[in-house]
Amino acid sequence: MAQIHRFRLKPLALAIAATLAAPSGVCAQASSKDAALGEPVLSEVVVPAGAERAEGPVQGYRATRSSTFTKTDTPLREVPASITVVPVDLMKDQGMQSMSDVFRYVPGATGHQGEGNRDQVVIRGNSTTADFYVDGVRDDAQVFRDLYNLERVEVLKGPAGMIFGRGGAGGVVNRVTKRPAFETIRDASVTIGSYSQFRGTLDLGGKASDGAAWRLNGSPLQQGQRGGQCEGGGG
Repeated sequence: MAQIHRFRLKPLALAIAATLAAPSGVCAQASSKDAALGEPVLSEVVVPAGAERAEGPVQGYRATRSSTFTKTDTPLREVPASITVVPVDLMKDQGMQSMSDVFRYVPGATGHQGEGNRDQVVIRGNSTTADFYVDGVRDDAQVFRDLYNLERVEVLKGPAGMIFGRGGAGGVVNRVTKRPAFETIRDASVTIGSYSQFRGTLDLGGKASDGAAWRLNGSPLQQGQRGGQCEGGGG
């Protein structure tokens, strides 16, 4: 005689079976219902991969961020000070080779003659040879500074003693150097001019691993003398 076996499902097993059997459209309908009832729905957040950073390169000529005044990555429109940013693209397109070339594009700043072989700038009428910085660190060496390893030059105009300490009342000049990047960088240039001038630049970089990158900058320079010649006009 055949035996009949009866099985009785417990409530938990019934709930699991009903969930697995439910169509995928139920979830979408539930989300629509929550939105209709006024439940908060988070909007999509888009983060651009190539967004400008205060210590990074500028897309084109117009910078939008700076850290010279606030010491943090801040939009320029929120900085309560006058700052002029000269990006590397403008330096290349204008053939700039010195800080004096940069100051020609900075309102309120003028490159001085720099007696004693050193950079000198007049910012808002105040002449200085010591208010130079590299990535926010004081660089008051009495030398001529090259531009081969810079991403940008930022000139903060006005008294800045509260931010940088001792210094002139005209302002400060902050040079932002190139940083390692997780992309292949291969750039070189050669300039040859009168009086035995030779200047080369080299910029190499790339990805070393998933968490490390490297960057190498160099610039050999040779400049001859204009022996016996006087530049300028006579009266």
